[in-house]
Amino acid sequence: MRERVWRHSTRSYVRPLPQRLGVRPRGRSRRLERVLTDFGCEHAFSRAAQSVQEHYGFEIGASAVRVTTLKHSLRALQKLQAHYEQPFRVLPTRGEQHVIAQADGTMICTVAPGPRKGKRPRDWREMRLVAAQAKDRTTIVYGATFGSVQETGRRWGHCTREAGWGLNSQIQAMGDGAEWIRLQSQEVFGTQATFLCDFFHVSEYLGAAAQTCRPTQPNGWRRIQQKRLRRGAVQKVLEALEEHLEPVGTPEEEAPVRNGHRYLANRMDCLDYPRALKLGLPIGSGMIESGHRHVLQARLKKAGAAWLHDHADQIAHLRVLRANHQWESFWN
Repeated sequence: MRERVWRHSTRSYVRPLPQRLGVRPRGRSRRLERVLTDFGCEHAFSRAAQSVQEHYGFEIGASAVRVTTLKHSLRALQKLQAHYEQPFRVLPTRGEQHVIAQADGTMICTVAPGPRKGKRPRDWREMRLVAAQAKDRTTIVYGATFGSVQETGRRWGHCTREAGWGLNSQIQAMGDGAEWIRLQSQEVFGTQATFLCDFFHVSEYLGAAAQTCRPTQPNGWRRIQQKRLRRGAVQKVLEALEEHLEPVGTPEEEAPVRNGHRYLANRMDCLDYPRALKLGLPIGSGMIESGHRHVLQARLKKAGAAWLHDHADQIAHLRVLRANHQWESFWN
């Protein structure tokens, strides 16, 4: 489009056409900003700019995608933080009978702010992800934060309430056995929750110990112990491990049997797999593991990527908002 630019006695130039059309140079409409944010929260900013050209037929710089995506990711962060500041223990009398709540952490590569010249030192920070889902439902509610375990617990409570937590609900909290997850499940859910260690994380300890307990048939030995755990015979698993404990003084990295025995012995109250199986509840943490991959890692852990702490936090909240099916309301 050709445009005639006019000079004025008090202004260097006058552009009537943009005023008549209601546009401004280098401006972006709300619809375009939504498109840029859509691509920018899924792909690297340069790749997102290429997607805009592929789908809409015009070029736009990667910096414009970056600025727009970060602008609206900050808005998503503020929106969710305002929601998390509300109390989550105001529960309905009737909710879902069973709610599954899981939590875990993942490491995100961050860099300190400053000039981009040279290689900046990188720091791996743990971002905690929480998720909740009612039994026999397909909708999962997520939350993420770089914050403290107490902040993680509050977000866990909000997610669980949105998933159907009521005064009548029984909550199955699950994690990999990390102490902060177990303590937060007790603090947030109280007596309504039963904590369960991820069965497949326990199986990793048994698989490592099997190489010492039965080197000729390690997989067969591990499967026997897994069957015992499923029927509640935890004591027999401990006895099978005790027969092959390494001598005192063996380094930790060379004592898989002792590590497995200690892990199980310290979590006897978190291994009630027969109850979960009887109720039709999961005994593995697949929900939170898949959440890590498609909510956080798909964007924040691309090869060679490193983030400013604040930008990673903002993008994570934008992706959480999207995963929670709030994208439409976010823009309308």
